[in-house]
Amino acid sequence: MKFPNFEKQELKDIFVTTLALGFIFTYPNLNPVIIVIYTIVIAFSFIPHELAHKFMAMKYGAYARFEMFKQGLIFALVLAVITNGGFVFAAPGAVMIYTQFKSNRGFHQVQITSRDNAYISAVGPGINVVIALLFLLISFLFPGGFMALIASIIVRVNVFLALFNLLPIMPFDGSKIYSWNKNVWFLFAGIVFVLWQVI
Repeated sequence: MKFPNFEKQELKDIFVTTLALGFIFTYPNLNPVIIVIYTIVIAFSFIPHELAHKFMAMKYGAYARFEMFKQGLIFALVLAVITNGGFVFAAPGAVMIYTQFKSNRGFHQVQITSRDNAYISAVGPGINVVIALLFLLISFLFPGGFMALIASIIVRVNVFLALFNLLPIMPFDGSKIYSWNKNVWFLFAGIVFVLWQVI
């Protein structure tokens, strides 16, 4: 697997989506410091999630890039406002996977099985769980103070992203895992749900 290339539009989409999610996660608290903190947390939670999808898709030979959904972004922003921050729709974009594409080496066509697709989908929530567990440990090692506060925010955001993306409905990651193997989905979603209850 080669290191993934990023198009300018792709980087722009990641940047704009990260800023939007920072606002969505903090609304209605519009304190600039809080927004900056959450935006940084989102950058270290949402971006690894999407890059994990991109890396895994490339491992299977596909072409993958993050694409912002303008309508989804607007919907997420409007929903945050009309619910006064009561509901977060954390899917204003996603890594799109192309099994037929052209490169400077010609035309490519790859076969992605349902298992491959499930693996590609699972690594996103999986990386969020790893990040959450890492910072949960940090919060135990450094109780109290600013470090513990930031760690707890990172844990909550990452567990939420994992749980949200594991919804077994299209186009979420959970739908691909569920359609491939229901038992794996129940196990994965169950672990994340328990973690959500614990934090």
